[in-house]
Amino acid sequence: MSHTSFSIAYDGPAVESGSMDVRDLAPALLALGQLFDAANSILNDEKTTISVNVQATSQGSFEVALDVVQGMGSQLVSIFSGETVTAALQLKELVLVGGGAGVGGLIWLVKTLRGTSPKELVKTDEEVVRVTHESGTIEVPVDLLRLYGDLAVRHALERLVKEPLSKEGIDAFEVREEGVSVESVSVQESDYFSKPDTPDEIVLKNKHTAAYSIVSLAFKEDNKWRLHDGSAAISALMADAGFLRRVGSNQVAFAKGDILICEVETIQRRDGEFLKAEHTVAKVIEHRAALRQLDLPVESGRAIASEPM
Repeated sequence: MSHTSFSIAYDGPAVESGSMDVRDLAPALLALGQLFDAANSILNDEKTTISVNVQATSQGSFEVALDVVQGMGSQLVSIFSGETVTAALQLKELVLVGGGAGVGGLIWLVKTLRGTSPKELVKTDEEVVRVTHESGTIEVPVDLLRLYGDLAVRHALERLVKEPLSKEGIDAFEVREEGVSVESVSVQESDYFSKPDTPDEIVLKNKHTAAYSIVSLAFKEDNKWRLHDGSAAISALMADAGFLRRVGSNQVAFAKGDILICEVETIQRRDGEFLKAEHTVAKVIEHRAALRQLDLPVESGRAIASEPM
């Protein structure tokens, strides 16, 4: 097991008293744990586990202990060149504080690149990449660049740094070692820490016919109808112009229990780390009114008469 310690601090008028709103602090501490989880998963390929533990608090800062627990005996993932006892330290340097020699960690790289994509990457050797950006050229470890390009890492970093700094009265984030600030982000730099936008990727297109009950209707353009297939509800854009015209001219009326037989197009997209589905009713094939009269058998040639009670 390897171990390292550091502290993080949020500064500004809102935390001068040494207290911080739990609604701001709790998500940030969770994001810190998720940041190290994501980084450890990338660099150690799940061969080690990691935990981030809160040790104590002091005015304006929250001391955090980081433990890396190996899962393969005494073998250390090759990403760490040092001994077992330095693994957590090197991970902390990559994620937060840097290793000296003018090269910082992930926070430094985000600030240097202003959160943008590099213009050019050239691998100078197995461990180093030359990065050309808007303001110049830097050389960084390959592993640091891998963290910079990972969406889960960047999302956690956004919640650790940018979201608290968007709160009134919190204007700085710091990483400290032994009470000394070793990395900081001002509120003016916080926008650099927004998670990068990613283009939607269409994963699957599907067209199918299904029966739906109507949960709610919408008649404004681009408003979605809520439909239920008997097991789950969907929001669907009603794109059958002819059907909408008949509804608008009162040729079609709805009652509870009505069923629509529809041709539905579904597109599933990957938006970053999430999957989302869009549904469109291309055509209403049939509108079945709710059953209002029991279909009773009638014997031919005989009238049905009610008997006295």
